[in-house]
Amino acid sequence: MEQKEIQQIQADVLIIGSGPAGSTAGLYCARSGLKVIVLQGKGASRLSLDYLVENYPGFVSIQSGELLAKFKEHAQHFGAKFMEADAIDINLSMDPKFVATREFLIETGAVIIATGRMSGKKKMIPGEETFVGMGVSYCATCDGPLYRGRKILAIGNDEEAAEDVMALSQMGVEVRWLTGDGQPLQVSEKIAADLAKNNISAEIDSIVSSIHGQGRVEKVVIEEKGEERELEVDGVFIFREMPLSSLFGRSDLGFDHKQCLITDGSQKTNLEGVFAAGDITCGGMQIVTAAGEGARAAMAALKYLRQKN
Repeated sequence: MEQKEIQQIQADVLIIGSGPAGSTAGLYCARSGLKVIVLQGKGASRLSLDYLVENYPGFVSIQSGELLAKFKEHAQHFGAKFMEADAIDINLSMDPKFVATREFLIETGAVIIATGRMSGKKKMIPGEETFVGMGVSYCATCDGPLYRGRKILAIGNDEEAAEDVMALSQMGVEVRWLTGDGQPLQVSEKIAADLAKNNISAEIDSIVSSIHGQGRVEKVVIEEKGEERELEVDGVFIFREMPLSSLFGRSDLGFDHKQCLITDGSQKTNLEGVFAAGDITCGGMQIVTAAGEGARAAMAALKYLRQKN
């Protein structure tokens, strides 16, 4: 298996989130002739739960999934590019700004955050958030080379996790792999064959109870068949979507006591060229208000880019 390389791409506006706020922002920005990328991550929009909506103007009633598809199609019609990828690292304080996914490093002039609320994510491992960037990683391609010849623990139970574990092994990283959920490995026959060919296997009977260290990751506590023991490691690679609290918590963005992203009347955050819309701002928590905020954030981003240029 060939090692993946990070590809660098450019956009005028990058939108993180593809719900009503993100799709509307994408529509407005793309219709203005800008190059727009919308990151459609693994964290599903509430609309994808497919319930009946009776309070969105123009539709007496419509299934939420159908409405979400219409938002996306409208934005794509004007040229917005939707990418199925999670943001795993960001640098929002500089110009241009950079957002990394597992496969791409995106350079952009402006960022609109429309991820929805930060609740409802998978439960984090105790110590995980403390050591993000200091031994805890979510991206093998980004951080794997830093661990060549060192011991790491990998956690994940899907094909992406399997591919990343193989990539780490090819980089010369000493990997111990846990599925993390007590379930057999969930991969295709081809991936299973590749793993067997490379003598790579996943442990299903152990889970990570906590992550520890002084300043950076030094050890983990593993629970196996009801018993706990310590394992010294140099890093922990967790192959699932990065918790938003970790992603944005290191970016100097301003949040209030309810973990709502603070914006002004035009959806500007406290960082220059960074805007936010939808449920992450707690601005109404309705589809129509999310769409309205998405439009307002887009117009503010367009004005910012015009003034900058």
